[in-house]
Amino acid sequence: MGATRVTTLPSPFPRVDDVRLSLDPERIRCARETAGLSKVQLAERLGVTSRTVANYEENGAPSSQSALLADELGVVPSFFTVLPDAPLIEDLTESQVWFRSLRKSTVRQRRSAVGHGRNALLFFHWIERHFRLPDCLLPIGGDMGWTPREAADALRGDWGYGENPLPAMTELAEAHGVRLFSLPPVGKEVDAFSFMFDGVPYVAVDTAKTAERARFDIAHEIGHLLLHVDSMSEDANSRDVEAEAHEFAANLLMPERRVKAVVPCHAGVADILKGKRYFKVSAMAMARRAHELGRLSDWEYRRTCSALTAKGYRAAEPGGIARERSEVFSFVERTNRSKRVFPGTISEETGLTVRELHDLSFGTILAVSDGNGGLQGNARTQERPQLTLHVNTRFNE
Repeated sequence: MGATRVTTLPSPFPRVDDVRLSLDPERIRCARETAGLSKVQLAERLGVTSRTVANYEENGAPSSQSALLADELGVVPSFFTVLPDAPLIEDLTESQVWFRSLRKSTVRQRRSAVGHGRNALLFFHWIERHFRLPDCLLPIGGDMGWTPREAADALRGDWGYGENPLPAMTELAEAHGVRLFSLPPVGKEVDAFSFMFDGVPYVAVDTAKTAERARFDIAHEIGHLLLHVDSMSEDANSRDVEAEAHEFAANLLMPERRVKAVVPCHAGVADILKGKRYFKVSAMAMARRAHELGRLSDWEYRRTCSALTAKGYRAAEPGGIARERSEVFSFVERTNRSKRVFPGTISEETGLTVRELHDLSFGTILAVSDGNGGLQGNARTQERPQLTLHVNTRFNE
């Protein structure tokens, strides 16, 4: 008589192991905000109720949902698993960020921008596990009591450029410990922004702008970092922090005495364009600075702005400078390529898609051929590559 075959049917009552909540709730919320979705919108995409999504963000989600959530929220499944040494990205909130265009953006757009800032924290965390980046050398904190002009003059003196035009702002900022990253498409609405996280300064750059305007934005955000590190306190309400950051940037890029030496009184459009090229700023910024320093009367300033607008300088910079490159991301890309570390590896280890890595790295990361998207060769060596960014202190008088 043969042995009896027993067929085991699936239990209608799943075991606890099958429904364990292994996806981090804060990471789910962060990914949703970055994607610019409400809880209701995400619920519709997932085919669940909004209460279910709320529960995901309060208590976590089943691991079986990781692929679907990742697909709908534009991340990879590993994003929802928090590693022990990972930065607490959920600690970065909208109230800690200085936005360049606060009034023109919606709450959802700002939350999405902050979400991309959180993604930048993950990306830089990966970079710093493999590379040594410069320490922050900006005089941040300590309440120096500077005016915007005093802060700009102090920084110029520290950098050793006197009143001469500054070279690449991207390289200068990175060399002094500022973590620069490019803003994904949401940047059109929120513009540039900056924040401090664990004592490290970060600046998001809108690459949809001209190179000249991006330079001014970086200077503007450095102004926030120097002048307003405590500006989220109550006394900030009595100050126009945006005007102060603008004044700082104008003095940093276009110091008064040198502007007066380059731009004559009653300057014409040709004089403004000459000054623009000399200081590597936008034509409109140069005109405004000339007006602020008495080189143009009110009427002359309005006439000059009208003439510049007619020539296309309000929306663009005809014949402008080349876009500045990030030395950090360029170095990381070259080193990764030589060691055959592909974007797919970075994507898996950060939880960010290759597209997001591309958008955050000034378009650099996709310059690496990813082959099969996997790791070939040894990506982690005993000694991390040394990244050294040099500040060019040789300049022409």
